[in-house]
Amino acid sequence: MTLSKRTAFFSFFPGGSLIFVGIFILGTPLRSQPYLPEKGKAPPSYTLKDCLELGLRHNVDILKAEQEIKRSQGLVITAKSVLYPRISLSGRIEERNDDVLSEGTDPKLQRFRDYWTVSVSATQSLYSGGANRQQIAIAKLKNTTALVQFRAVTDQVLRRIRYAVYEMVVNQAQIEAQEKTTQLLAQELIRQQQYFEAGKTTRFNVLRTQVSLSNQKAQLFQAQSQFASSRLALARLLNIEWIPQDSQAPFSVQEELSCPPVPATLEDLTALALTRRPELEVLAYQIEIAERQIKVDKASNIPRIDAFAAYEARRDQSQSSFDSTTNAGTLGLLGSWNIFDGFKGKGQSISSMAILNSTKISLGSTRLQIQNEVRDAYGRMKTAQLSLQVQGENIKTAEDSVRLAQNSADAGFATLLDVLQATVDLTTARLEDIRAKQRYMIALADLQYAVSLQLQDQVIPGKP
Repeated sequence: MTLSKRTAFFSFFPGGSLIFVGIFILGTPLRSQPYLPEKGKAPPSYTLKDCLELGLRHNVDILKAEQEIKRSQGLVITAKSVLYPRISLSGRIEERNDDVLSEGTDPKLQRFRDYWTVSVSATQSLYSGGANRQQIAIAKLKNTTALVQFRAVTDQVLRRIRYAVYEMVVNQAQIEAQEKTTQLLAQELIRQQQYFEAGKTTRFNVLRTQVSLSNQKAQLFQAQSQFASSRLALARLLNIEWIPQDSQAPFSVQEELSCPPVPATLEDLTALALTRRPELEVLAYQIEIAERQIKVDKASNIPRIDAFAAYEARRDQSQSSFDSTTNAGTLGLLGSWNIFDGFKGKGQSISSMAILNSTKISLGSTRLQIQNEVRDAYGRMKTAQLSLQVQGENIKTAEDSVRLAQNSADAGFATLLDVLQATVDLTTARLEDIRAKQRYMIALADLQYAVSLQLQDQVIPGKP
């Protein structure tokens, strides 16, 4: 099977340089495409890249953007219609009842009462003051804008899919962390029950451990509920119908919360964003459209010249026969000039000029917004990196703390409260490590969106 989308691949190289590797048409056989869940088949397991590819093919917003491209292509065809002659065919037949004048059926009078005519005419615009040319150019620009806007929609959808996949992976990791804590507390409850039966502890310690275990199970159930909600959110993005498979979910996601370093500098990323973001291209085309629309508005007060030709066959009323015909052909020029239109053209020009100035203001504002998006994502990613460095060692320390607390409690140097607190601290450390990874991946997704990296699901460091 083949892929059917266009993907831009970039690499971030050590030293802060950003190199454009190339653009590949994914029509070459690379690997089998991910498939949607089907009844009677095993639920598929998706990676992040699988989800991105499914989103490109099935997401509702992308499908709508594709239809907008087709609509804009129709506008181009409509605008170009002025370049071709307009040919029309018309006919008329009538039978009048003039018996009120007591004319009877006298053939000399009858021929004036029944009438028919058939005509063919062609009209060709010769001069419109430049309006036709500008309208065709505007239609083409709108089509190009729709193509660029498709990229913008694609960027937004891919970022939302990344968010949803990371949310699922984070929730799954939180479930695993909560399960580990639940197992620790269950083991501690067994120990306390054994100590109580042996007369080494009190009933209070057993009850306290049971309460801690129940509270931990409640947090585990909440994490499982959040995981189910995140899977539903991803299914909506991928436009997947929820088909239960033997009480199982229709699909699963297998992806690691990897946090690849990005050695590219902030300046390189900002420069790339300003050259690739489709929003800037859209605004540039809208400025050109507004400029051409002003020319169209001004052309409304310029004379127009059309050429026309017509051929007509009609009943010869000089003859009494209904079938007798007379033919006539015409050829000429038709001119029109709106000498005074009540300032309609002036009003349209003022309105179009305001649209032009507003779009120029939006262009400057959008450039600033894109720069801020890159800075914000880059800063959050660096902060998350620092948190990950701290939490990696913190988890090891918390695990050692739990073991020491249990050993100390067995030796009588620590209390049950110390053991429970150490267990809670370990859970907090694990969850904070997961959240730090989530913050990093979300920031990375925002950075990929900010520089419009399209289908690239992660930044690849050091790839030549």
